[in-house]
Amino acid sequence: MMLFLTAAIAAIDMIATIQLVLVHSPNGDIIEINPDQIVSLRAAAPGKEEADRLYHKSVKCLIVTSDGKSIPAVENCVEIKALIERTK
Repeated sequence: MMLFLTAAIAAIDMIATIQLVLVHSPNGDIIEINPDQIVSLRAAAPGKEEADRLYHKSVKCLIVTSDGKSIPAVENCVEIKALIERTK
């Protein structure tokens, strides 16, 4: 029994941990994203008229994930890219 328990503990130690990237939505909520699921970062287009915007004016970067979701973030894309690099 003790050998089985030791093997189980060793197996748990070998499981890779996932470091999530934390960004903020326009309303201030924290969004946790698995960096391995991020497929692209797109900077928000500056200077658009209010009626032409697809997202709130505080959105600086649009994060696109592998499941097709678009996540608006108030951090700029350079900051988010740096956060992604730190998780690797």
